[in-house]
Amino acid sequence: MSDPRARRSRPRAILSAPGSRGDVNPMVAIGRELDAIGFECHVSVAEPYVDVVEKAGLHANVVIDSESFHRVVSQTQFWKPWTGARRVLTEVAEKFFHPHLQFIDQMFVPGETVLVAHPLDFASLVFQETQVAKATRVSQDASSDQAAASACRLSSVHLAPAMLRHSVTPPRLLPDRGWTRGVLPEGWNRLNRMTYFLADIMFLDRVIGGPVNAERKRRAGLAPQRRLMQQWWRSPDQVLGLYPAWFAPEIFEKYSVRSGTAAPLQCVGFPLDDGVGPVNNEVEAGGHGGGQDQSAGAESLPLDRPLLVTTGSAHHGDESLVIRIADLCESAGVGVVWCCPSNPGGVVHRNIRSVGYVPLGQWLPHCRGIVHHGGIGTTSRAIDAKVPQLIRPMAFDQFDNAARVERFGLGVSLRSDSGLASAIAALLAMGDDPLSVPEVLCRVDEPRGISDREASNRREPAVRRAARLIASLLS
Repeated sequence: MSDPRARRSRPRAILSAPGSRGDVNPMVAIGRELDAIGFECHVSVAEPYVDVVEKAGLHANVVIDSESFHRVVSQTQFWKPWTGARRVLTEVAEKFFHPHLQFIDQMFVPGETVLVAHPLDFASLVFQETQVAKATRVSQDASSDQAAASACRLSSVHLAPAMLRHSVTPPRLLPDRGWTRGVLPEGWNRLNRMTYFLADIMFLDRVIGGPVNAERKRRAGLAPQRRLMQQWWRSPDQVLGLYPAWFAPEIFEKYSVRSGTAAPLQCVGFPLDDGVGPVNNEVEAGGHGGGQDQSAGAESLPLDRPLLVTTGSAHHGDESLVIRIADLCESAGVGVVWCCPSNPGGVVHRNIRSVGYVPLGQWLPHCRGIVHHGGIGTTSRAIDAKVPQLIRPMAFDQFDNAARVERFGLGVSLRSDSGLASAIAALLAMGDDPLSVPEVLCRVDEPRGISDREASNRREPAVRRAARLIASLLS
């Protein structure tokens, strides 16, 4: 068997995607673009998403088996704002940490490998930091320091702006109702700085600090790092935001300049990748067909402009909510298509067509609107299709994405299920005509004084631009 660490004719990229389909698709899309420009790409994923990686022509590395993954995402507590964050860090990030770190140990070739890290990938951060620390000790000479730093290059990829902190205009991490509305309030700089500090020392460092600092000490004798998610978790080499600057202008303004050791944020735009090929137009059919179920990949495009409801690729449940939506839409003469990959065809209703996973980029232009939980992939797809969206956030970045969609007039945020009827009515009214996306949101961010070549680069597809920037780390 050949040594995976032997010098190779192709540079190597090791990417991580420790989450569900919404985490996997953009990282695989970047890997596909890197592969096209000559990289050998390996992606660490949960076992249910191996096919997504391999169908893109990339190498899959399983770090979480199917049984463990489904056990975690099927827990009710996983989909709640307070307990969800703890579950993500303990059940996903921590279980991902050691297997991915061991995989990097096996596959890393100095000077020929770039690491591409998902926000929950602390293994790549530890590997890069300790590699540089060990190499730097060889010589205190400045040029040697630079050579050591270039031996292991790391790109931190942020899928959404929610996890980047802002003490004046903080991303919304909790429900916008009741007492949680007062957590991280806009404009309260000192209070929010204290909240971030307490969250670090009382929760985040306790959950992830142990394994991270143990490896840092074992590998390079480094002293414990406190407040890991304040600055340490952003790469000193490169930080990419997979969203346009207009979607989070305050975040871009703060992080687009170098701060401490972290590299400046570069927003490349929404990746807009569904991870599948085009729908066969020959199977396009107009009937709504309540209760109809078709196998994934063979779903016919709708012709009656239904309301699309998706409850997430890994989330289970929500049947009662979907039935309520179907009843409300039926009285308005609008059909409902329920996209539920975890349970396609699980509900039979005269006004519901059940489907499995479908490519939103191809489906949304045929829909009146979409109801979803606010994942960044679905949110960005609806914006791109100029289709109004109703977001019912549950946890993670969903509250922040919902707030931004509502702020820009691109949809409605459902704060309580008691307001579902009025929210559906508002959504259907917005869907009577194609959504009028403000011109400023469609315009590519092009600062004054940039060259024509740079302006052209800014207009290229987001994943292609991300791949080009990542590849530049080895040039």
